[in-house]
Amino acid sequence: MKKKIGIISGMGTRAGLFFVNKLIDKIDAPRDQDFPEFILHNNSSIPDRTLAIVFGEESPEFELLRSIKMMRDLKVDYILLTCITSYHFIDKLSENLRKNILDPVDLTINILRQKGYKRIGLMATTGTLKSRLFHRKCQDMELITLNEHEQEEFLMKSIYMDGGLKSSKISEKAYYLFTRAFNTLKNDDVEVIVGGCTEVQIGYANMKTTIPYLDTMSVLADEVIKKMNLKKINNEQKANTLII
Repeated sequence: MKKKIGIISGMGTRAGLFFVNKLIDKIDAPRDQDFPEFILHNNSSIPDRTLAIVFGEESPEFELLRSIKMMRDLKVDYILLTCITSYHFIDKLSENLRKNILDPVDLTINILRQKGYKRIGLMATTGTLKSRLFHRKCQDMELITLNEHEQEEFLMKSIYMDGGLKSSKISEKAYYLFTRAFNTLKNDDVEVIVGGCTEVQIGYANMKTTIPYLDTMSVLADEVIKKMNLKKINNEQKANTLII
């Protein structure tokens, strides 16, 4: 019997669908029946994770648990969330509730260790940075982030502004601000840049760069392929692959 994957999206919606397309682009599937069985819950009712962490606004835990329970009821084999910041709240759950939830943070850090990177540029939401989701798990590496002004005025604005990377229609200004944030981090003598927010994959797909880049959503897609025993395609496009 085919294994089933449960995908919890809506954080944001575009990022979740971007992940699904990335996963599909990675699979060698000539026929309908060669694709994985997955259930997507676009739970756009989940409160903003960064606002909860940084400003103490409404917690996303209730809605996250609602999605997880839905996936359990549908008897999926694995669950993943297409929002990195949400894993701060997943880490707080009991071991039983965390069972079979794929964690892109741990998977990404393992790859960085295997490759021997020591000075890493991390592009992530302010919520992820404040929660130290990456920092507390890779104390043997140096994580370089944008300063407070660059973080808020370049990266966060590119994600959350009207016409930002979370929007249904992304503006040229959002892409410009994202590129500025990316290049600012790149110029800080980092060895590799980690896309530690699911919107980073959207901004990155619109630009060209030569620095090694590791995308958490690509790492997660590769793990799904491995867990589901799927055949991986060889000639992946830039936006859908790991560049390490």
